[in-house]
This record gives sequence, structure tokens and C-alpha cells, in this order.
Amino acid sequence: MIPSARKKILFVTHTLEGLYGAATSLRLLLENYTGIEADLLLPRSFRRPRDLTVTAARFASVRRAYEISMPVDLGMLGIRRNLADTAYGVAHWLGWQRDRGIYRRILRENRYDIVHFNSPVLHQMVLPGVPSVTHIRDIIIDPQSPVIDRLANGLGLIFIDTATRRPFARREGQMHAVTLNNPIDMRDAALAKPLRHRRLDAATTVFSMIGRVSELKGVALVIEAFRRSAGTADILLIAGAGSENYMARCQAAAGGDPRIIFWGEEPDIKSVYASTDYVVRGDPKPCVGRTIYEGLYCGCRVIMPGPPEPGLIFEFERFQNAIAFYTAGSSDALARTFAACSGKKANARDYRSNVGDYMEAFDAFIGSCISQRRQPR
Repeated sequence: MIPSARKKILFVTHTLEGLYGAATSLRLLLENYTGIEADLLLPRSFRRPRDLTVTAARFASVRRAYEISMPVDLGMLGIRRNLADTAYGVAHWLGWQRDRGIYRRILRENRYDIVHFNSPVLHQMVLPGVPSVTHIRDIIIDPQSPVIDRLANGLGLIFIDTATRRPFARREGQMHAVTLNNPIDMRDAALAKPLRHRRLDAATTVFSMIGRVSELKGVALVIEAFRRSAGTADILLIAGAGSENYMARCQAAAGGDPRIIFWGEEPDIKSVYASTDYVVRGDPKPCVGRTIYEGLYCGCRVIMPGPPEPGLIFEFERFQNAIAFYTAGSSDALARTFAACSGKKANARDYRSNVGDYMEAFDAFIGSCISQRRQPR
């Protein structure tokens, strides 16, 4: 799509190569956002050199890619770092003290209309005078945190659902914001080949957890509930990776149950959806992750914590018959839901995309932020 006016945008992200969430959404955005002048700012790679020219060339509108050390604040999301993550975070924090000047120079020399931050964990880079739009893809655990004010004082906020917007309630009416679904395109999943495993066949009902394996995702809760109630022909597929300690906890909870498959990270994520009947979420509160929409957009059913809140799920009327809710945090309620869905397949497949509508809405909001910048505040 071609925006109404040529915009000069710096996209700042703490991850571009990840298989899930923020990285996937940003790649889809950059692949489809034509007619702009875009630059990309990435975290410095300590493990292997990155060819920034090749990275920029992946996206038609990206002119240049830069890399610096970035301060990434996972604590604001309630994520506890393991030792390796802590060391990586410290290295980036120390590097940020050095690279902050490089960051300021990039901003000064390019005079961007907008700087888009792909996650609130980058809030320390939202410096005074930076024309910021922050994508709020995660729930900030402390609604009184000064981070809320720092981000809300920017030119705009993009929330992915009502759950991510709720911590900003005290700033409603004082911030320029939109709630906008992630870009989802599952049309080519129709061509994906199902995963090959001796226990995955046409007669098996496959319940899948897809993405980061962590306490915040409630993986151990899902395993416990599945073991208590699922049928002998059911499979729980865990496609993702996590910290060594939490993975060990989940494997202990599985107790060697042959119906539970720890698949690990799968680069061809659409093959996971092609093998899945139900996408399962174990979040402690009702929220809607990207995997829910990816599942719904390729004909899977969904099991997620509830109760459903007004406006929580985009296109709810279209998908409501494919979604089963259980009481958030309740192993008993989830076990009953597994029992009710046991043996039932998601046979009707319908592959969808919302990218066209998403790009129009995203570009319109960015345009409104630029217009706001040009007006006295």
C-alpha cells in the first residue's frame, strides 16, 4: 500500500529474527509498508557479525540499518532473567552508556518524522524530544510505574488489545492512542506440510502451545490440566523454548506422559498450525496473544482464559464459535475444557489475512501522530 504522504520513520526493535510475537509483526509491517523512507535500528549482535546492508535489503522501504547496544527492561513485564539473560542484559546496558551518543547522532542527522519503538521494553530510549510512537505489545505489570507516563507523553501509543491498554487507564484522555490488532497473514499456511511425528496422525486431536515457554504463559498449568483430563488419542504439543529451569519444571510436570510432546522451536511455524486443532493459552489473566489470531486465521480452534471482555478479541462475532473460554488461572476449569474438546478435530480450514486493513489503519495513525507533532501541544 502507498501512504498518503511520504513519511520518514525510524523503526527501533529489540528483536527482528524471533519466530513469534513482536518480531513477526514488525517483519510483516516492513514487508508491506511501501512508499515511505524507513531506517531500522537493531540491537548490537555480540555472537556473530550482522551484515546491515543485507538486513536493510530484505525490506523494500528500508534504506539503512543501524545497530547499537540497547537497554531492554524485561522486569517491567514481570519477566525474571536467568543467568545468561542477565549477563546479556548487563552487556547491553554497559554498551548503551557508550552507544547513547551514536543513537542521538542518528536521530539528529536523519530528522525523522516518527521514531517507532516496537515494544515498551525499550522505554529508556524514549528520550525527551524524540517524536515517539510505542507499540504496546505486552502488559506492564505496575499501572503506577513512571514508564506509563514516559510512553504516554510521546506522540502516540499503539495497543494490541484492551488488556495491554488497561494499565494506562489513568492516562486515558491525556494520550493519543489506538487499539489495533497485529498484522496476520496465514494464507500460505494452506500449503504448509504438517509436522512429522509418529504420534501425530489424522485421528489425533492436537492441542498446541506455541511460542515462548515461560511462567507468564502458564505452560505448567496447561500441562497439569491436560494430564488430568485429556483422552488417550489427544496430544499436547509444546512448540517453543524457554529457560533451562522452567523447561525442567515443565518436563517434570509432564511426568513422561507420552501424549505430551516437547517439540522445541520450529522455524516453519505454519507447519505447527497445520498440525494443530486447538491453540491453547495459559496466561494468568485474559489476554490475546498473536498465536490466537494466527490459529483462528488458519482454521484452528482456540482455548483461552476468560471470561471474555467486551472488545478483548477483534472480530469476535466471526470467531466466537471457535473459541472456548475457561476461568483464568484455574486448573480445574481448564481440565474440564480439555475434556469437552477431547477427540474433536478442527476439520474446516479457512485461511485469512488482515494485512491490507492493518496497513491502512497503521498508516492513518502514524499520519495523525505526525500532524499532532506539527501542532502546538
